[in-house]
Amino acid sequence: MNTGNEKNLYEIISHKENIGETPLVTVIITLYNYQSFIAACLDSLKNQTINKLNLVIVDDCSKDRSLKKANIWLDKNGNRFNEYVLARHTLNRGLAVSRNTAISLARTKYIFILDADNSLYHRCLESLVSALENCDASFAYSYLEEFGDGNKLKNTKPWNPTTLGVVNTIDAMVLLRKSVLEKVNGYSIMPVMGWEDYELWFKIARIKGWGVQVPEILARYRVHKTSMLNTVTNPNVEKLWEYLEINHPEFFK
Repeated sequence: MNTGNEKNLYEIISHKENIGETPLVTVIITLYNYQSFIAACLDSLKNQTINKLNLVIVDDCSKDRSLKKANIWLDKNGNRFNEYVLARHTLNRGLAVSRNTAISLARTKYIFILDADNSLYHRCLESLVSALENCDASFAYSYLEEFGDGNKLKNTKPWNPTTLGVVNTIDAMVLLRKSVLEKVNGYSIMPVMGWEDYELWFKIARIKGWGVQVPEILARYRVHKTSMLNTVTNPNVEKLWEYLEINHPEFFK
């Protein structure tokens, strides 16, 4: 897994040791210049119906007060988690390496991917864990409700690897088996950031993995002008399509 294995990749800012039995789930959050959103995101974790929960936050050298706000929130609410880690990259590494760093710090069977500008409804993690505990899917996902500058439903399509070469229908906000992430070597560093989750579905499909859909609205996806999708990804989609076709040609035949 590419975590940029250079010496001193990250420093631990705050850490609470595991208390009692290890939970099933770690939520990982990658953080970069989202000081306005991180507290609301973390509040949605505090209110999850699942009892035992771990948390890993990796700040990728934010230039605003994102790291400080996350640290303040943990000081007040950290007892909600059996274990938490707040880490900071020593250099800005990008989304793929940030997620891989967070995955390497997680010690649970399942990992939930959460971007710092999004949030979860109370039953989200409990429902997705139940889905994976009752099948052999590689990951579980729910409907997502757009908010902010959007009002659509996302993740409404069932898993179908035959359409991967045409369109991505599943957002990054899913519950994954850590063993699957390790088997596919985590997230890849792409020529442009923003489609790391899309490319992960190709890698999972290649090993005959699959996703199970929970047909409920369990999470919220924020649409805003300052998102990575709008500022970095969309202006460079041709480079991303070229990368996918070169690295996963069997899905484009």
